[in-house]
This record gives sequence, structure tokens and C-alpha cells, in this order.
Amino acid sequence: MSKLSDLQRNDDDDLFDRPDDDAPAPGSVADALAGACLGAALPADLRRRIRRGATVAIIVQAPGADWCGPLARAVRKDPQKIVCVSRDGSARRDHDPAHGNDGVAADLAGGRSVIGVSQDPPQFLPSTLVAVADAHVHVRAPNAKVLRSLLRKHANGRIPDALPDVSTLGFHEIVACFRPGAAARDVVANLVRIVDAGKTATVGAIRDADDAPPLDCLPADLRRLARDIASGVADYRAGRIRWRDVRTPGVLLAGPPGAGKTTFAAALAKALDVPLIVDSCGRMFARSGDVGHLGTIARAMQDVCDAARAAAATKGASILCLDEFEAACPDRASMDRRGRDFWTPIVTLVLTLLEDHAGVIVVAASNFADAVDAAAVRPGRLTRVDVAPPGADTLARILRWRLGDALSGVADADLVATVRLAGPGATPAQAAHWARDVLHAARDARRDAGLDDLLRVVAPPDHRSPADRRVAAVHEAGHCVAYLDAGLTIASTSIVARGDSGGETRAAGRPSMFPTRADLDAGVVILLAGRSAEEIVLGGASTGAVVDLAMATRALADGLGAHGLGDTLLHRSDPAATLTFDHALRAAVEADLARLHARAKDLIRRRRDDVERIADALLTRRFLTGDDVAVLLAAPPVRSGGPKDVATDAGPGPKVRGPKVRGPKIRGRNS
Repeated sequence: MSKLSDLQRNDDDDLFDRPDDDAPAPGSVADALAGACLGAALPADLRRRIRRGATVAIIVQAPGADWCGPLARAVRKDPQKIVCVSRDGSARRDHDPAHGNDGVAADLAGGRSVIGVSQDPPQFLPSTLVAVADAHVHVRAPNAKVLRSLLRKHANGRIPDALPDVSTLGFHEIVACFRPGAAARDVVANLVRIVDAGKTATVGAIRDADDAPPLDCLPADLRRLARDIASGVADYRAGRIRWRDVRTPGVLLAGPPGAGKTTFAAALAKALDVPLIVDSCGRMFARSGDVGHLGTIARAMQDVCDAARAAAATKGASILCLDEFEAACPDRASMDRRGRDFWTPIVTLVLTLLEDHAGVIVVAASNFADAVDAAAVRPGRLTRVDVAPPGADTLARILRWRLGDALSGVADADLVATVRLAGPGATPAQAAHWARDVLHAARDARRDAGLDDLLRVVAPPDHRSPADRRVAAVHEAGHCVAYLDAGLTIASTSIVARGDSGGETRAAGRPSMFPTRADLDAGVVILLAGRSAEEIVLGGASTGAVVDLAMATRALADGLGAHGLGDTLLHRSDPAATLTFDHALRAAVEADLARLHARAKDLIRRRRDDVERIADALLTRRFLTGDDVAVLLAAPPVRSGGPKDVATDAGPGPKVRGPKVRGPKIRGRNS
């Protein structure tokens, strides 16, 4: 047990002058921690070679930047015997691989051993030292044995049997838990508290992945990606492959908010049983203190990557999730000169970090992936993966996981049918919100949750008038018939109101990459078919087709004015914006709108029975899958008793994605 008077540095201590079986006895906790961890990492034969006077070059990789100084102090810096080069990246010019190579060469040639200390040796240490190093030593965070040794020497009383895993803590955080005269149990309590709190003060938050869903809750494409990554990490941890041979060491998940991008990172960390470090550019700016200063932003970026490396060094791998990645690595090609001059050093640092992250799976997430610098997604850095909202089956699995035992008596088919009422754009974030609302409603009513609770939050009761619901149903039925007439497959159609939208119809598959004039005409007919159905079936059009008209006008303006699909090859950069004063283009667009509107009305007249059959089913069920529509049109026509407002379950259908047509926005009514 050290006394307070022992907290002075003992310059006679030398890691390489002690026998292998002697425990280090430095004066302070910091020196003891650094010396013990370095001693545990150095092979005995290497220490003996240095004691015998052999000239060696050694790379010591620190768990993090804050370890570099203490580890350097743990090495005797006698210029006649050992030269220590410690670099943590804090001095950009001096801590460059091109700087100091002549000194390394002179020291080694003069018979002096050179030991380089850095959390990222290739990035900061002299390149000559890295190239000629006789040994590369990885220093790990203190394990239970090292912690117990520190507690014996720098704390009082009995040491608890269970000691925390401090691999996610920084050097100074561990040292700060030791207080002069403190009991061992109090030091351990300090360590447990700071481990539980996470490192939110200095780097990205280390999240608890135990609260993440299992991989089965991910969509099929993300499940395949996760299993591919897990397979590579398993081979790497087992020593079967090198890190550079891992097929997918980093991904850029691109998709709308709430689609499950960060959930993927958490689920992957849980499946691999590795630490999850989550950060964003916004938090890095906030932590940098001197907001907007390049050095502080770069330091924050370096720190979070160091934390991920430190976690990987202890656990064999880690997950680093960088949210809002477009803000950390913005597209320089889209910037003006001033913006490019500011951001280039940061983007360059990010690109460099993406190339050297052994053991760290990088999961970058962005709602605006097209705004990410193109160099970030080149081979060897990040693989872009587009994440679309999952299907009803996946959302139902997420709900099952979030609800626990609640709704355990509800059949899977009923749960999926209810989730489908939310429409194809529903996200995992919405599913989490539904689960909270369902459980809250049940607690308030002091009863078990039921399917009706879920139905109320997924598809709230429709308070529109029967006339407005009829308009929405006929409108969407018109779109359905037009899709089918064009040879396309319907994914789903719905009259569940979402904001200003009274309904929505989507087609399966993806549109043609190179549409022809015939494709353009067919697309405009689909857009105008909703309004045409209102005119033919209901006797007049409503204001609900305003979005359809805008999309049809722009599609024709672009096709005729930019893509040469009309009578002129003259290209306009933004044809729709020129319609006000470009009278020739305006007349051509107006003529085509009238022609295709007449074609849409002819279609609705020919297939009016189909329109009414689909509309009646929508009034009854509110949501239909493509299979539901196909079954309706294949069956003999049966007239319903009129519009119904009862929401019943729609049968299960395929999970599909594709173009969508938003239905009537009826302003001034209960839409």
C-alpha cells in the first residue's frame, strides 16, 4: 500500500532494468498503470534483449491517444541507451510520418534502441521506424490482474472479488478513480460508475447493445449484410485472415430517417458481442469547444476513432457508427472554393481514418448519402448500401421484440395485416413509437394491451366524411387500374390518411433507367387516372389531384424540354421553370396533358367496373396489397352494400418497393 508521500516520481525505475518477475513499483497510479500495462505487453525475450544492450526498433501501439504520454514515461529515455518517440497526433506538422526519419536512422546506426509510442503508428510515427521495426507491441487496457495489483498498492482494505471491465475507459478516467487513502471498494465503485456512464464527455457514446434487436428483426438484405460482416470478423478474430481480407470492413447506409441504419449497427454489435461506439458530426462539433476550429474538430474525429480502436484491441473487434456522415465527409465537388478550402483537411483526415481501422467495423449512416464525398465510397473504404423502409413482416417482428409479452396472443397474420395499414413507407422508428403508445395505453387503462390498441396508433380512425372517403377510394382505384393497364404490378394501395395525403398507391419493381416516349406517356396516364376516375365515376374532379397534376406537368416538361422526347432537340436545364415564359414548350405540354387525360378517361370508362370494385374494397379494408387487388379483379363482380368504415385485416402480401403515386390531398376537408 502506497502512502501519500509515495506519490512522487521515482526516476530510478526502469522497465528494462528489473527482472521479469519483479512487479513495477512506480510512485504514482498513472506511472504504475502505464508500467504494468506495458510490462504485460512486452515479451520477456524482448526485454532481455534490451537489457543486454541489443539495438532494437520497437513500435508500441497505445490503446488511445491519452495513453501515449504515460507509456512514453514508462520507458527510460536515456539517450545513451533508449530513445522514445511518442506521437498522438496533437501536433499536425511534427507528428507526420515524413518527419523525424533522419533522427531514427541516426539513433539506430549509433547503437541506440528506438521505441515509438502511438495509438496509430502508421499515421503518426516516422515511416522509417514503422518500416524497420523489430517488434510491434499492442498495449491493452488493464485486465483484472493489473487492476488488482494497482488496488493492492494504491488503495486500502479488501479488494472486491468482481472487478469491472475498464477496456472502454480512457487512461485518465481510470487514474481519476483512484484517490489518496481511498478504500478499494470505493475505487471499484468509481470505476463501475464511469463504465456505466460511458465516455460521453470525450468521445462518442459507448452504447449498450444489449437493448438492440436480434438480427432476425432486420430486413432480409440487411440480415445478409450483417451475417457477411460477422463471418469476416469471426475469421479475423480466429487468425484465419488479415483485416485487409475482411470483405466488408465498412459500409455507408443510405436511407430516410428512421429506416433502421443505427439500429443495424446496434444489432450487429449485439450479434458479435463487441463494443458499439456511436457518434455524429454534430456531437463532435459540440465537444470540440472552439466550434469551427479545424484543429479541435480533427481532434474530436481522431478521438472517437481511437476509442473504437482501443475497444477493438481489447475485445478483438468493435463497431464504430458515425451518424450524419454527410456532415463529417461532405462532397467537396459541390462546394465553392471557400467551403472546399475549409473542409478539405477534415475530409482528408476522415478518408485516411477509413483506410486504417483494423478490428473496427465502420458503419456510417446518412439521410443524404449523395452529399457524401465520392472518395469515401471508393473500393477499400466504405461500401454503399441503400436502406429502404422494411416490409410489414419485418416491422411485425420488430413490434414483437419491442412489445415483449404484450400481444403474445395475437396471431402473426393479424399483426402483419394491421402493420400493413401503415403503408409501405413505415419505418422501424415508427414501430418503436407504436410499441410505446400501445404499452402506454394499456398501462393507463390498467389492462392488457390488445390488437385494437395497435390499430388505433397504426391507422387512427378515419374522421373524414363518407363523401371524402369515397373520393379517396375512387381516386386510388383509378391509379390501380392504370398501373395494371400499363403492364405494371401493384405493390399496395391505401386510403389511410397521412397528413394532407388522402391515400397512396405504389407499384412493385423499379422504373426503367432509360424511359422512352411511350414510357413517359404511360406514366402520365397513371398520374392522371386518379382524377379521371373521379370524373367518370363520381361525375366531377376534386382538388385532390393537385400533386398528380404537378408531377405530370413536370414529367412532360422534362421529357419534351430536356430529353428530346418531343418535336425539338433543344435542351433546357430546368424546363418546368421556363413554362411561364416559354410559350412553345407550354403549348406542347398542355396539348400532351389534354391528349393523355382523354386517354386516361377512356381507360376508366372501359374498366369502370374494376375501378368501383377496388374502391368498394378500399372503403371496407382501407389497405390492399397487390395480391388483394389481383384476387378482386379475378373474382366475379359482387356489388357491395355501399361504403363501409370498418377496418378489417388485409391478407398478407409480398414485401415490395417501387414508385408511388400519392392520392388526393383534399384541402379544407377532414383529410
